[in-house]
Amino acid sequence: MVERIILSENDENSEFWRMLKFFIAVILILLPSMALPAQAEEVLVVERGVEGLVAVPFRIANDTDRPVACAAAIAHWYSAQIGTAAPHGRLEASLWSKPASGEVFLLNATQDRMPVQRLWCGYVGEDVSTRSEIALARRAGAPEPAIDLVCGRDGGTTALACRPGAQ
Repeated sequence: MVERIILSENDENSEFWRMLKFFIAVILILLPSMALPAQAEEVLVVERGVEGLVAVPFRIANDTDRPVACAAAIAHWYSAQIGTAAPHGRLEASLWSKPASGEVFLLNATQDRMPVQRLWCGYVGEDVSTRSEIALARRAGAPEPAIDLVCGRDGGTTALACRPGAQ
């Protein structure tokens, strides 16, 4: 009777070790696949250059005694400077239009196309709080028209007012 119990325990031990070896083998087989990086990555394609784009002249005449800065919002929390105009001076720059879609871009130093979400001019150092919003047409099938504005004081306020004007 004692022998039978010992054999039974050995049989159970044998079964335990067999299952443990199987479990370890499964883990070792699956471990490399769990350690691999995810294969479903989003790829951001950045278009560069002016191919397929049309230049949009951006001309501002500053009719104030203070310098004026113009900028573009190109992402939710990021803006890029277009340039500044000295008091009674001018700013000339270029934006770019994709007539097929109506998109308007600002190009950086490496010619990355940065989509313009909003455009404004305001007094240097406080261009956001004194800004004058500049509307864009954004019509698919037509290039963006040239932007020719005269920026002056907005009556009794501290804001800047940019209006179409003869350049």
